[in-house]
Amino acid sequence: MSNLKDVASLAGVSISTVSLALNGRKVNAATRERVIDCARRLKYVPSRIGRSLNTGRSETVCLLVMTQAGLHDVFETSLMYFFLQGVLRVLDRQNYSLRLEVKSHDDLDLKNYFAQVVGDQSLDGIILVPQFLRDYFFLEFLRDAEFPYVVLQPARFGDRVNLVDIENAYGGRLVGQLFARCEYRRVAMINGPERNIDAIERERGFFEALKEAEITQTAKFYGDFTIVSGLNAMAELASFRPDAVFCANDYMAAGAIKFLTESGIRIPDDVAVVGYDNNDISIGVVPALTTVDNRLNEAGECIAEALLELIKGNKDLVHRSLVPALVERRSHADSRGSGKSLTAEASKPVER
Repeated sequence: MSNLKDVASLAGVSISTVSLALNGRKVNAATRERVIDCARRLKYVPSRIGRSLNTGRSETVCLLVMTQAGLHDVFETSLMYFFLQGVLRVLDRQNYSLRLEVKSHDDLDLKNYFAQVVGDQSLDGIILVPQFLRDYFFLEFLRDAEFPYVVLQPARFGDRVNLVDIENAYGGRLVGQLFARCEYRRVAMINGPERNIDAIERERGFFEALKEAEITQTAKFYGDFTIVSGLNAMAELASFRPDAVFCANDYMAAGAIKFLTESGIRIPDDVAVVGYDNNDISIGVVPALTTVDNRLNEAGECIAEALLELIKGNKDLVHRSLVPALVERRSHADSRGSGKSLTAEASKPVER
């Protein structure tokens, strides 16, 4: 196996120059290209341990998902896959590794876990995915330790928190405005768990839009983001006889559609159904599901880029926002079936 000395010999430069060139340090452009070419010809693979000793970085970050015992979480749907795709795309370009971990709020050793994250130098930074309204004491600990971190969630965590917000309340508002535009008057919502942050934000935006449109005949039922819970919730809401139902994710919408179809209720002629997330199931149900695209793949890219900037020394507070987009298909009355996003500004992240 070739080493730095072999590359230096072939390139006709010193070992230190090879090290600088391969680590992106200040080296003449022509020299860097020659070193990289020689390294490629020798099939030289840099030692991660050696690079860590040289840079003082582990070149590894953690993606930590916080869960709560007894409640369904993101791993029961495909959403985490799309988010991870975006994170890994950015990290791979920077030769960073990702460590995926899951911790429960009920873990008695949680304080020690974060102390180890900060102290053992095995990680350069951490991406946090909270799901439920709980005490996130460790955000202050990470900030005080000046340890790079970014949270995927709304600004409800405070003005001093590094975050990428996927604007769930705005997404819920889009659905409420759609229902008002379609002149639905009896409206129901099938939401996720009551203490789930995404569910809370989507509900808030949705009912704010209904209030502004003076839509007062409403009903609400809580599910757990699964297909079965959507089916059961729709069964409970059947006596309300809604004109339209907003399901807080596409899986529950699929369950609602299954119940309605098996009950002989036509979609969208009798009841409109709108979901949230725009994942693969939204085009697999009949009729194709109108939904909100929360752009989780882009969110993964955005949050990874922000974290790497912090690792490299950026001291500015991270407050970035991705605006969701309504995707109209055939499950509501005025759909043209185009699948076109109606939010023009959703094409790129908005920094605030």
